[in-house]
Amino acid sequence: MESPTAPRQSERLERLERTIENELVPRLLTSHRAGPIPPALSMAIARELSASDVDGFVAAIRSPDDARAAQFIREVLAEGATIEAVYLDLLAPSARRLGAMWDEDECDFVEVTVSLGRMQRMLRDLSQVFLADVTGSAPVGNVLLSCIPGEQHTLGIIMVGEFLLRDGWRVMVGAPWSESDLLTMVGTEWYDVIGFSVGSESRLPLLKRDIRRLKSASRNPHMQFMVGGQVFSDDPTLADQVGANAIATSAREAPQTARRLLDVAHRAASDASSDASREALGDRIQFSDAIRRD
Repeated sequence: MESPTAPRQSERLERLERTIENELVPRLLTSHRAGPIPPALSMAIARELSASDVDGFVAAIRSPDDARAAQFIREVLAEGATIEAVYLDLLAPSARRLGAMWDEDECDFVEVTVSLGRMQRMLRDLSQVFLADVTGSAPVGNVLLSCIPGEQHTLGIIMVGEFLLRDGWRVMVGAPWSESDLLTMVGTEWYDVIGFSVGSESRLPLLKRDIRRLKSASRNPHMQFMVGGQVFSDDPTLADQVGANAIATSAREAPQTARRLLDVAHRAASDASSDASREALGDRIQFSDAIRRD
């Protein structure tokens, strides 16, 4: 007859095996630099960033001590957090937290501006490491990223630009340009994709107007528009209403979304070229028939 303690012993053994596989082995491999680490083990090694980390970082970024937030990031990186996790699971939610605190009058505009400025400097400091694996091959395409004129939340588009750069795109990121600046840029340079970040639903009529005018002014007749921001996450149908082609719900997703848009543009250009060739061929046939009749 099986002992009643046998199932409990079996469960403890399974937990011990999982601990060895998921925690101990990856850490030993890391400490001894034992060659490439499989992705599954690499994920096990990485330190996950939690809501409490966001709380701690927001407190640090608001501190009068300018070095406190940078030290916070150095510590989580030393503990095993990845640069990508710092971008997406620390900086991005911290920026949203600051925005919510401003809306709820828990901090003023000056404090939010100073805090976001510190975060942008940290983003630039981390950029060299984040982009270390970018190859020198031909760029995938050209992207222009901007906020809507009148909005100042540039941290999100800078982060999107980082992910696109790492994916091999040529990226132009700027503070909110005026409409005339944007029209000049798309009329003189070739852009495959334009990305807009929108923070307020009240700015959507302006975005719709800008997209319509940029399409008319663009050197690229098949230029695509990608939008991001909480307003589109809350209601994806708004993208169609303003004339955008796709929504990038996160910086991590932006390169894949931009590549899909580039494929769409290439197919549209190919179809247009085929239509033009068929039209030209039809004109030549009609001209030849006219010569024979004469």
